[in-house]
Amino acid sequence: MVTGLSALLARAGGGQNFGGGGGGGGGRGFSGGGGGGGGFFFLPIGGGGGGGAGILVALIILVALIAVGVMLMRAWMRTGRPAAAGASAAATSGGSGAPVEYDDTRPIGVPERFRGQTLDGSDAGAAGAMGETSVQAALDQIRAHDPAFDDAAFLSQTQKAFFVVEQAWSELKPDMSRRVMADALWQQHRVQIEQYRDQGRRNLLDSLSVGDATIIGAHTDQSYDTVTVRFLAASADYDVDSGNGRVVRGDRTVRQWTEDWIFQRSSEATTKADGGTMSDHCPNCGAPLDVDLAGVCSYCKAPIMSGKYDWVLTRIEQAG
Repeated sequence: MVTGLSALLARAGGGQNFGGGGGGGGGRGFSGGGGGGGGFFFLPIGGGGGGGAGILVALIILVALIAVGVMLMRAWMRTGRPAAAGASAAATSGGSGAPVEYDDTRPIGVPERFRGQTLDGSDAGAAGAMGETSVQAALDQIRAHDPAFDDAAFLSQTQKAFFVVEQAWSELKPDMSRRVMADALWQQHRVQIEQYRDQGRRNLLDSLSVGDATIIGAHTDQSYDTVTVRFLAASADYDVDSGNGRVVRGDRTVRQWTEDWIFQRSSEATTKADGGTMSDHCPNCGAPLDVDLAGVCSYCKAPIMSGKYDWVLTRIEQAG
């Protein structure tokens, strides 16, 4: 039976942001608003008897207009800057290129070009979702050449990887996710974080939690083992100005979102007794996990993030 973790699995300490950081989410644009046109209005001031009453009415109208203006200004500041203002800020912040766009059709707005790719030579249908019976049969095929593979333990490790990636994203620290991601996905992840830095912004995913993690697809062939995990998560999703902390996109409302994470390894790799990369050990030499930015173990110099030695995250897909 395919394993599903239905109990709410929150980050230690309860739902909270990662040191002020936060999503999935990917590069965002700013929702725009429109300004009103100017014009004249007349106040009943002067002109014969009853002038005192006319002045009082005029003052009441003026105070009401000022109050409405203040309310509109506060609402505008809460919802973020118009698109043109966002582009101008990015152009003057020292960043290269246009702001990263936000894609509302995806769970946390990450554009397609930042979602990675399966390993070279992967079967075209290896990462697709399938029925429960087919998933179980595929997992049995993986266990045929790796008897120590346990899908429950694997799911637990992938959830740990999930929070490592989101923390790296939130805190703008791509070196943290290097121990989880395959080369192509990590390079895209790093570039996107650098764009956020250049624009002087951070994306926060407050109250991030995982409500369910389920294996929805599995495949093995002569080249790779592939397992697809569907995460049902919940979080807020908004961007802030790194300088003053002001919200410039999104809001603090917690919403659910779903993603499929694809993990792959060589079909010649096997589960290590002491665990591999997702258990913070080098799958080649067994030393504590310490990889450089090229994905090479600092101890044995093996390219352990290539997928040759153990599971690596290769792609993140929109679910549904």
